Amino acid sequence: MDEASIAWREEQPRLTMLAYNMLGVWAEAQDVVSAVGEQVLGAQNVRNWPAYLTTLTTRRAIDALRSARLTRTEYVGTWLPEPVDERLLPEQAAVRASMLRLGVLFLLEQLSPAARAAYVLHHALGFTSVQVAEVLDTTPAAVRQLLSRAAKKLRDAQAPTRDPEDELPLLAHIVAAIQRADAAGLAALLAPDVVLHSDGGGVVRAARNPVYGAQKVARFLVGVERKNPGRRVLLGRANGAPALLFTAPGRLDVLAVDGAGGTAAAIWLVSNPEKLARLLVET
Repeated sequence: MDEASIAWREEQPRLTMLAYNMLGVWAEAQDVVSAVGEQVLGAQNVRNWPAYLTTLTTRRAIDALRSARLTRTEYVGTWLPEPVDERLLPEQAAVRASMLRLGVLFLLEQLSPAARAAYVLHHALGFTSVQVAEVLDTTPAAVRQLLSRAAKKLRDAQAPTRDPEDELPLLAHIVAAIQRADAAGLAALLAPDVVLHSDGGGVVRAARNPVYGAQKVARFLVGVERKNPGRRVLLGRANGAPALLFTAPGRLDVLAVDGAGGTAAAIWLVSNPEKLARLLVET
């Protein structure tokens, strides 16, 4: 095996995580990294393979994201990132775990491809402005401007530093209220200005627009439960954080929350079966 193949194989887990952070779809990330592997076959005289492969992966991910954006604008309803079971994520891939959370990936969709790349390289991999500039073939000053604009645009979307395990009690209370059809009790577990994003992709029924406010979100979730009697619920994990997995014959719904102050500030509900193939559900 030549030097290029060895380097690519060693870096593949980290590169895939990087590409997934850029694209929000695991299969697209794998395609990007595979293309990089083909591109470097036979390459020689590379002084720093990790840096070289990171640059190639980032630039390919930017191109892939630009193409994907054209498709996502025609998506039925809200487009949410694809949840991935953490047991499928490579260990010690040097990507900050909180940057992989569904809510963070969703909010990164607000950024331009170049700004997203700068943000991911800086916040997920810890790159300096100088290092990001080398990857993006620009100046450190331009990178700092990209990061500043991204921070202002995201503002409250910084990757959370709290332990996601702290959300376990909240999720347990939420599912209990849903199963009791207790809309009032459920609303008490939600922030007054909570927002729910639901993604059915036009394949299964889902709210095509965000649902705002504790009362409306509570009624929506209780209504979904009533329309799907007999569902089982499991406490699982998606993207390194606890999540609720609602299972029924031929259907899976994944609910993740961003908790703050003991209440859910944001909820992401993914029901599109095309996005749930990479979740391992224990029965």
